[in-house]
Amino acid sequence: MRNILLIVAVFGLLLLVTAETQAQCSCKKEYIDITPRAEFKLAHLVFIGKVVELKKSPANENGHYTETVTFEVTKAWKHDLKSTITLTNWIYGCINGYEVNLEWFVYAYQEKNGSLTSYCCCTRTRPLDKADEDVKEFANDPQAKVVGPEKSNQ
Repeated sequence: MRNILLIVAVFGLLLLVTAETQAQCSCKKEYIDITPRAEFKLAHLVFIGKVVELKKSPANENGHYTETVTFEVTKAWKHDLKSTITLTNWIYGCINGYEVNLEWFVYAYQEKNGSLTSYCCCTRTRPLDKADEDVKEFANDPQAKVVGPEKSNQ
C-alpha cells in the first residue's frame, strides 16, 4: 500500500512540474529538440558574442517586459555582421538569463519590422560554456566577417 501511495505521489508531482514548465514556455513544434544545423537553417543570424549592455523595460500589468541585449560579436556564420548586434526580446515568463560580460552562442531571428530577437527559451541560444555541441557543429564551416558598424548591412 505504501508503494502505491508513493507511486501516486511521484506521478502527481511530475504532472504538476510538467504543467508548470509548459505554461512558462510554449514552443513551436519545429523548435522542440532542434539540432544546431536545423536551427541554423531557420535563424537569420548565427553568432558568438559577449553581452555588453542589457536593458529591461518596466513590466506591464501581466508581468511581461521587453529585454534589449547588445552583443559584441566575436564570430559569425550566416551573414557578415556589425561588431555590435542588438536583440529585443518580449519576455512572457521565460528568460534566457543574459548577463553583462557573459558570452553566448546566439541564433537570432529577424522580425517583420526588421528588429532581431532570440525567441527566449525556444531556441538553442545559450551561454557559450553550454554550447559545445553547437560550436563543434560549425567549427569547420566558413565564418562570415565581423566588421565595424559602418560597413555592414546587418
